[in-house]
Amino acid sequence: MINEILTGWKNFITRPEVTEKTAQHRAALCAACPNAKSGKLLAFIKDDLTEIQGNYCNVCKCPLSAKVRSNDICPINKW
Repeated sequence: MINEILTGWKNFITRPEVTEKTAQHRAALCAACPNAKSGKLLAFIKDDLTEIQGNYCNVCKCPLSAKVRSNDICPINKW
C-alpha cells in the first residue's frame, strides 16, 4: 500500500490531467462518505479538491489528497 500512496503524492504534486479527472470523481464520493475524517496534521495541505482537503480515510488511515490520486482502491469499494 505504501507504493500506491507514494504514487498518489507524486500525482498530487504533478497533477496529470487524467489522474485529476479520476481524483475529482473519487473526491466527490469520499466527501460524502462517513469514513472521511478531518486530520489535524493534514490541515496544512492545500488541495484544489477542497471537499477532501485535510481529510483522511478512517478505514485505511490514508490522506485523501493522495489516496484519490493513487492506483489504490477504496477500502470499502466505493471506487
